[in-house]
Amino acid sequence: MNLKSKNLTILILIFIPLLSCERKDDLIDGSNLLIGNWINPQFTDTIIQYRRSGSLKENDYGFSFKNNGKFTERKNSGWCGTPPVIYSDYDGTWSVQDSLIRVSTGFWGGTVNYQWKIVALDKDYLSLYIVKQEYKHENK
Repeated sequence: MNLKSKNLTILILIFIPLLSCERKDDLIDGSNLLIGNWINPQFTDTIIQYRRSGSLKENDYGFSFKNNGKFTERKNSGWCGTPPVIYSDYDGTWSVQDSLIRVSTGFWGGTVNYQWKIVALDKDYLSLYIVKQEYKHENK
Protein backbone atom coordinates (compact mmCIF):
# COMPACT_ATOMS: atom_id res chain seq x y z
CA MET A 1 0.00 0.00 0.00
CA ASN A 2 1.48 3.34 -0.98
CA LEU A 3 1.57 6.42 1.25
CA LYS A 4 -1.41 8.14 -0.46
CA SER A 5 -3.60 5.08 0.03
CA LYS A 6 -2.59 4.80 3.70
CA ASN A 7 -3.39 8.46 4.34
CA LEU A 8 -6.73 8.16 2.60
CA THR A 9 -7.60 5.05 4.59
CA ILE A 10 -6.67 6.76 7.85
CA LEU A 11 -8.79 9.80 6.99
CA ILE A 12 -11.78 7.62 6.14
CA LEU A 13 -11.41 5.66 9.37
CA ILE A 14 -11.34 8.90 11.37
CA PHE A 15 -14.20 10.78 9.67
CA ILE A 16 -16.76 8.02 9.06
CA PRO A 17 -17.47 7.49 12.78
CA LEU A 18 -17.68 11.25 13.32
CA LEU A 19 -20.15 11.70 10.48
CA SER A 20 -22.35 8.86 11.68
CA CYS A 21 -22.77 10.27 15.21
CA GLU A 22 -26.12 11.85 15.92
CA ARG A 23 -26.28 14.73 18.35
CA LYS A 24 -29.38 14.56 20.53
CA ASP A 25 -29.27 18.36 20.88
CA ASP A 26 -29.98 18.65 17.16
CA LEU A 27 -33.50 17.42 17.84
CA ILE A 28 -34.24 20.36 20.09
CA ASP A 29 -31.78 23.03 18.98
CA GLY A 30 -34.14 25.50 17.35
CA SER A 31 -37.17 23.79 18.83
CA ASN A 32 -38.69 23.02 15.42
CA LEU A 33 -40.04 19.71 16.66
CA LEU A 34 -41.66 21.45 19.62
CA ILE A 35 -43.81 23.68 17.42
CA GLY A 36 -47.40 22.45 17.46
CA ASN A 37 -50.13 21.18 19.76
CA TRP A 38 -49.50 18.65 22.53
CA ILE A 39 -52.35 16.71 24.17
CA ASN A 40 -53.24 13.53 26.06
CA PRO A 41 -50.76 13.60 28.96
CA GLN A 42 -49.72 10.13 30.12
CA PHE A 43 -47.88 9.90 33.45
CA THR A 44 -45.18 7.35 34.26
CA ASP A 45 -43.56 8.20 37.58
CA THR A 46 -42.12 11.70 37.03
CA ILE A 47 -42.19 11.55 33.22
CA ILE A 48 -45.15 13.00 31.29
CA GLN A 49 -45.63 12.00 27.67
CA TYR A 50 -47.76 14.09 25.29
CA ARG A 51 -49.01 13.23 21.82
CA ARG A 52 -48.86 15.70 18.93
CA SER A 53 -52.23 16.79 17.54
CA GLY A 54 -53.57 18.98 14.76
CA SER A 55 -55.47 21.02 17.38
CA LEU A 56 -56.15 21.24 21.09
CA LYS A 57 -59.12 19.28 22.42
CA GLU A 58 -62.05 21.50 23.32
CA ASN A 59 -62.59 20.28 26.90
CA ASP A 60 -59.27 18.79 27.87
CA TYR A 61 -55.75 19.80 28.87
CA GLY A 62 -53.17 20.61 26.23
CA PHE A 63 -50.72 23.26 25.10
CA SER A 64 -49.30 24.80 21.94
CA PHE A 65 -45.82 26.04 21.10
CA LYS A 66 -45.85 28.60 18.30
CA ASN A 67 -42.96 29.79 16.08
CA ASN A 68 -42.91 33.32 17.45
CA GLY A 69 -42.23 32.31 21.08
CA LYS A 70 -45.95 32.41 21.87
CA PHE A 71 -47.48 29.72 24.04
CA THR A 72 -51.08 28.73 24.73
CA GLU A 73 -52.12 26.39 27.52
CA ARG A 74 -55.67 25.04 27.67
CA LYS A 75 -56.49 24.15 31.25
CA ASN A 76 -58.98 24.40 34.07
CA SER A 77 -60.42 27.92 34.19
CA GLY A 78 -61.10 27.90 37.95
CA TRP A 79 -59.85 26.60 41.25
CA CYS A 80 -62.41 23.79 41.46
CA GLY A 81 -61.61 20.54 39.67
CA THR A 82 -65.01 18.94 40.28
CA PRO A 83 -66.87 18.12 37.05
CA PRO A 84 -68.07 19.72 34.98
CA VAL A 85 -64.67 21.35 34.50
CA ILE A 86 -64.58 24.42 32.28
CA TYR A 87 -61.44 24.97 30.23
CA SER A 88 -59.91 28.23 29.06
CA ASP A 89 -56.92 29.20 26.97
CA TYR A 90 -54.11 31.08 28.72
CA ASP A 91 -51.56 32.86 26.56
CA GLY A 92 -47.90 33.13 27.41
CA THR A 93 -44.37 32.85 26.11
CA TRP A 94 -41.79 30.11 25.82
CA SER A 95 -38.11 29.56 25.06
CA VAL A 96 -35.82 26.56 24.90
CA GLN A 97 -32.12 26.15 25.57
CA ASP A 98 -30.55 22.74 25.09
CA SER A 99 -33.25 20.49 26.56
CA LEU A 100 -34.76 22.96 29.06
CA ILE A 101 -38.06 24.62 28.15
CA ARG A 102 -39.06 27.78 30.01
CA VAL A 103 -42.72 28.82 29.90
CA SER A 104 -44.48 31.81 31.41
CA THR A 105 -48.27 31.81 31.16
CA GLY A 106 -51.44 32.64 33.02
CA PHE A 107 -53.77 30.54 35.11
CA TRP A 108 -57.08 31.28 36.83
CA GLY A 109 -55.37 32.91 39.81
CA GLY A 110 -52.41 34.77 38.29
CA THR A 111 -49.29 33.64 36.44
CA VAL A 112 -47.16 30.52 36.43
CA ASN A 113 -43.57 29.88 35.33
CA TYR A 114 -42.63 26.36 34.27
CA GLN A 115 -39.28 24.76 33.65
CA TRP A 116 -39.58 21.47 31.81
CA LYS A 117 -36.74 19.12 30.88
CA ILE A 118 -37.15 17.32 27.57
CA VAL A 119 -36.54 13.60 27.99
CA ALA A 120 -37.53 12.58 24.44
CA LEU A 121 -38.89 14.40 21.42
CA ASP A 122 -39.87 13.25 17.97
CA LYS A 123 -42.49 14.15 15.39
CA ASP A 124 -45.26 12.36 17.34
CA TYR A 125 -44.38 12.46 21.04
CA LEU A 126 -42.91 14.79 23.65
CA SER A 127 -41.73 13.36 26.98
CA LEU A 128 -40.66 15.67 29.76
CA TYR A 129 -40.42 16.07 33.47
CA ILE A 130 -41.18 19.11 35.55
CA VAL A 131 -38.07 20.79 36.93
CA LYS A 132 -39.89 23.72 38.51
CA GLN A 133 -43.33 25.35 38.73
CA GLU A 134 -43.75 28.76 40.33
CA TYR A 135 -47.27 30.11 40.79
CA LYS A 136 -47.76 33.80 41.48
CA HIS A 137 -51.24 34.48 42.81
CA GLU A 138 -52.83 37.85 42.20
CA ASN A 139 -55.16 39.27 44.81
CA LYS A 140 -58.46 40.19 43.23
